Amino acid sequence: MALELCFAERIVRTPAAVSYRFSRPPGFAFAAGQYMLLWPEPDGSLVHPLSFSDGPEEDFLEFTKRMTGSAYCQLLERLRPGDVVTAKGPVGSFSAEGSSGRIVCIAGGIGITPIRSILAEMAQRHDRRPVTLIYGNLDENDIAFATELAALPLPQFRVVHVLQHPGGRLQAHSGLISAEIIRSEVPDLTAAMFLISGPPVMVKAVEGQLAALGISPEKIRIDRFLGYS
Repeated sequence: MALELCFAERIVRTPAAVSYRFSRPPGFAFAAGQYMLLWPEPDGSLVHPLSFSDGPEEDFLEFTKRMTGSAYCQLLERLRPGDVVTAKGPVGSFSAEGSSGRIVCIAGGIGITPIRSILAEMAQRHDRRPVTLIYGNLDENDIAFATELAALPLPQFRVVHVLQHPGGRLQAHSGLISAEIIRSEVPDLTAAMFLISGPPVMVKAVEGQLAALGISPEKIRIDRFLGYS
């Protein structure tokens, strides 16, 4: 069923990532990790799946997009408070539900959005499961939600940054997410549930790293961000 969402606020997360907040329709519900299809202009043909980057208990809806200069991104940038967009959903089953042990989230770039929603929900529920986030980005300026993640009130949560070009201000591994980094940062590998989110190339690479570590496919859940490289 199509919904009309009223645009409320634009928030710059990084030089290349922007969050768009909308008023939450009465009675609307979604699960952390889900997404919606969003048309930025009435009767428009351009549509894109956008993951929720807010927790399900917030009084607004938030989607965060990497800005690529595409026609779709240009439409988002033209939104002004009070503008109405069309959305369908929510859709998707990417989640940490059903796992009682350690959760390992592996995010590449804008793939942080559904994971941030999942982590926000866990914090709201006072979840006590141990959680490790391995978060890959180009450099320190490219880390969306860095402040929010650092302040997340989860008792057994830690963030491991992996940067292709470390700047020295932040403790981080250098390069790309690898089997060696995963092995060094995650205790009891075979007992953990892995959530991978990011561009298809990154997701495929991480799947290969986990396979090399002996992680069974049943322990891996995936959200591929199609259209990104």
